[in-house]
Amino acid sequence: MLIGKRWLVLCLIAMSVMLVSAGSAYAGKIKSFSADQVTLAPNGKIENRGKMYVTPKKMRMEMRSPQGKGNMIIIMRRDNNLYWMLNPGEKKYFERPLNEKEWEKMAKGAIKSKTEKDLGTETINGFKCRKKAVEMVVEVMGFKTKSRSVVWISKKLDMPIRTKMEDGRVTELRNIKKGRQSKKLFEVPGGYKKVGNMMETFSGPDRREEGESGGFSLPKGLGDKLKGLKLPFGD
Repeated sequence: MLIGKRWLVLCLIAMSVMLVSAGSAYAGKIKSFSADQVTLAPNGKIENRGKMYVTPKKMRMEMRSPQGKGNMIIIMRRDNNLYWMLNPGEKKYFERPLNEKEWEKMAKGAIKSKTEKDLGTETINGFKCRKKAVEMVVEVMGFKTKSRSVVWISKKLDMPIRTKMEDGRVTELRNIKKGRQSKKLFEVPGGYKKVGNMMETFSGPDRREEGESGGFSLPKGLGDKLKGLKLPFGD
């Protein structure tokens, strides 16, 4: 269940980041860009790597599963008020209306307390950033956690370039390239099957053997535990 909790939090954080980032694209100096999103272990070794593509009204995030097998793609379309979650390994996706007020309410409700301390400025990966120490208490779906982190926020992107957690793990944007993004990145590819909810999208076949390539799958038994639970990103 520990992996399951992380998986759920990953989905929630990813969608929240997408909403904040998509909104910031209007105010930031760089309106369209792509970047690698890298997670580093305390020893500096890369644990995970994903991609982010941003335009003023569209956004795409590609992530690996917490188990290290399969990947997930989230596409947000503010131009038509829709978002999609895709499982490339299983060629499945589900679609849901994009309700930004719902996500804003969820994000505000999840943060029980937050304090910030200004630590000055520092240049990260070529971007001048405001450095802050942040302490938060967050409660998501009954899981309450207290976290301390240091964030480096770029005014050009209006979003964190780097976040360092108290355990030493670091998430940062690298290889940031401004410029127009291909329209194909923000569409569901041909050959994908539309399913009714998120659980169907990420519940891969049990017959898949260890080491065999496949999609982003929920940990065994987690799907049953979450049946009937209402989530902002789908039932």
